[in-house]
Amino acid sequence: MDSRVTSATDDTGTPASLQDLLAHPRRLVNPSTVGGAVALAVGLVLVLVPALSHGLTETVVGIGLLTSGLNDLWTTIRRGHVSTAGRVTAAVRGLASLLLALVFLFSATAALAFTILLGALYLLFRSLLNLLLAAFSRTKQKRAPRLASGGVGLAFSVLILAVPGAYIDWIAAAVGLVAVFGGTITLAYGYRVAAGRLPAPEGLYPSFTEILWTWVEHVDVGAAGRTKLADQLYLERPEMTAKQIAWWTMLVLSVCIATLAVLQDSTAVVIGAMLVAPLMTPILGLAAALVSGWAFRAVRSFALILAGTAVAVLIAFVIASWVPIVVPFDSNSQITSRVDPTLLDMLVALAAGAAGAFATVDRRVAASLGGVAIAVALVPPLSVVGVALSDGRLRDALGALLLFSTNFVSIVLAAAVVFVLTGVADPRRLRRGGRKILLTMAPFVTAALVILLPLLLTTDGLLSTSADQRAAQSAVDEWLPDDSRLTLTSVAITDGTATVQLSGSPDDLPDLTDLQTSLDDALDGSYAVEVAVTPVDVQRVPAVSPSPSPSGRLDLDLP
Repeated sequence: MDSRVTSATDDTGTPASLQDLLAHPRRLVNPSTVGGAVALAVGLVLVLVPALSHGLTETVVGIGLLTSGLNDLWTTIRRGHVSTAGRVTAAVRGLASLLLALVFLFSATAALAFTILLGALYLLFRSLLNLLLAAFSRTKQKRAPRLASGGVGLAFSVLILAVPGAYIDWIAAAVGLVAVFGGTITLAYGYRVAAGRLPAPEGLYPSFTEILWTWVEHVDVGAAGRTKLADQLYLERPEMTAKQIAWWTMLVLSVCIATLAVLQDSTAVVIGAMLVAPLMTPILGLAAALVSGWAFRAVRSFALILAGTAVAVLIAFVIASWVPIVVPFDSNSQITSRVDPTLLDMLVALAAGAAGAFATVDRRVAASLGGVAIAVALVPPLSVVGVALSDGRLRDALGALLLFSTNFVSIVLAAAVVFVLTGVADPRRLRRGGRKILLTMAPFVTAALVILLPLLLTTDGLLSTSADQRAAQSAVDEWLPDDSRLTLTSVAITDGTATVQLSGSPDDLPDLTDLQTSLDDALDGSYAVEVAVTPVDVQRVPAVSPSPSPSGRLDLDLP
């Protein structure tokens, strides 16, 4: 055994416990624990302190570009064994990195936006080239990878170019989450090396890919665990017919409950439908099959999901055609809340998919599956699709279907990652067929990127509207005098008109021209102004004052 490992064990070679390591803190210090702790700290700052996140992200990116550029130039100058083409490429890349690093020092936000735009254009060109090569490729082995990489790259580049400004606000959070994830895994790897549970790496610092492989091999659930999990997720022998009958029965009943709940706008009943809906099981089964290389199970799970989706929409359509709507369509909260999904819905689905996969693997937290079913709605959006189609509202039906698709794709991707990190996927199969598994995941990544575009557009519109609302409210607050008896009720910005609702006396209303000027400056445009004042009629009845009587008692002086 390596001497660096034996130093963390006792005389018998037994791995050191956490108490032993805490008693000798120096044993915990190695490149992995230090690097993981630093990455985790930076990630937590980025996520938990938004005020510092943008500046810190720009600094990290700038330092990274500077380091990369210097490394490329070092390769060009000092490493003579590198080919001439490689040295030229490294020199060009190094100079470009140094130039971007310098730009970051003077105008970080503009540099970040330019870097993202430039990267999107490069990715678009390369993706189109891959698709073109795949179309004319003669070998199947080359066609599939090029189609997968081209499709994912094309969807991602179009997504960035369509909403370029949205990523400046989200990139800090994304970098923070990646740093937290990578730092946690690296820190755990470093702890296992310090404790002697893993051999020390050959080099000074292992690559993150090596750390991930070590993690996956360490948490492997084994063949018995995979067999037990498959029995939960797939409608297979033994008792395959009984499992299928039970699944379809619960699906039909959950759709009936959800549709009736939507028609009467009942949140409690919708939650009940979520609890009994069985659609989560085949979706998790699809994710497990994709990362495990179970092609037949993946096809059967996907077919079951498609069939269940079609049956759910059909049942909801039939019920809505016969049962009258108790609550009007436009004021039904169960409908309106599911026809305009946003990026927040995808984030919820990602978290719920990860939680559902983890609860499936770890039976100690299996009781939380009910909460996962409530968090991410699968059957209610399909019920809304059927209800909307029965009323001839195609746009609302498409919006609800987009919400279901968002939940479906997000759960598959999140669950696939969790199944790999919890050892459900066989590490040996991942090593042998990792490329094939990535190809099977490519369509779902592409679908997620395509779905993300309308979600980002909707979210960007909501954020813009919210920002305009706050700016307009601040302008109105400044317009009203400090001693004004008018009270601001609401401010709305719609179709170039600012509508202000006030309560009080119209005689106290300041000059509207000043308000319009303030609103135009705050909103950076020209807006019409409408001010509605609701009169306040205050009537006061004085308290009855008691007066002392000759006997010393208090008598009320009543008329």
